[in-house]
Amino acid sequence: MTEHATAPAPPTTPYIFVCYAHDERDVVFEQIAWLEGEGFEVWFDEAIAAGSRWSDDLARAVDGCAAFLFFLSPRSVSSRYCLDEVHFALECSRPIVPVELAPVTLTPGLKLSLGGTHRLFMHRMERGEFRRKLAEGLRDAMAGAGAAHPIEARPHESRRLP
Repeated sequence: MTEHATAPAPPTTPYIFVCYAHDERDVVFEQIAWLEGEGFEVWFDEAIAAGSRWSDDLARAVDGCAAFLFFLSPRSVSSRYCLDEVHFALECSRPIVPVELAPVTLTPGLKLSLGGTHRLFMHRMERGEFRRKLAEGLRDAMAGAGAAHPIEARPHESRRLP
């Protein structure tokens, strides 16, 4: 029987799970670095170790998150992996904060699932306004999920993003 490595465990404090299409990694990683600098704990799938049972690792991370940040793009809404993650987050009753990176047409399933959820349109907003609204939306989502705790700017362990 082959042993499989597992991904690093998600943080023990309330955290945000980030769902994105890997082709948008540069813009997404910029936002992750900013969120971490603002004191948010963030988990994203670049932390999965080679050889791990990634679907189990992802499921545990989604199930344990206080908020699910979904970066919408034409690639993410057509990605089987992103769709699996968002549908699992919905099944786990996790609050979803959708951010539209570029104009996108939602699939019928996503329209059904996210229809009543306010989206942030990053591609239409000034950077400072977008970040203010994103932080506010994530704090509200996390508080609504029972993760109410003050999110304060604090020293954060530097993590290199690929």
